[in-house]
Amino acid sequence: MVKRKQILVATKIDSMQDNSNYQKLEELAKTEKLEIFKISSVTGEGVEQLIDHITEVLKTLPKEELVEIEDRVVYTLQDKDQEWEAYEEDGIFIVKGRAVDRLMGRVNIEDNESMYYLQKCIKNMGIEDKLKELGICEGDTVKISDWELEWYD
Repeated sequence: MVKRKQILVATKIDSMQDNSNYQKLEELAKTEKLEIFKISSVTGEGVEQLIDHITEVLKTLPKEELVEIEDRVVYTLQDKDQEWEAYEEDGIFIVKGRAVDRLMGRVNIEDNESMYYLQKCIKNMGIEDKLKELGICEGDTVKISDWELEWYD
């Protein structure tokens, strides 16, 4: 912080009764070789000059990284809840595993919104891609947990 450019700003000058504190501040600014501005947020006095000055000062400052970027490694644990497998057996495509069991527990097969949610999750989990890779076609049977569904693209 010491290395950075500093500007001293005295506020609430509209309510100053005594000028002695400001004079002390001016002396401190001279001693520390700081620029000083007087402003009033209520009347707006000095605010425009301060903004203009800061704008000019910012243009002259070298760019610097605000945060030091460090090499970091993120470790994650394999979540067994996300495991599933898909395969074809006797013309029926079977999807099973903890992740699909949990998903089917949250789905109401008779509700359209819930079925939309199921389709979205099947896509997001990569199940759709895996079934297509296995050669699923429109009208094929898919068994997910204990439910048998007809596949539609």
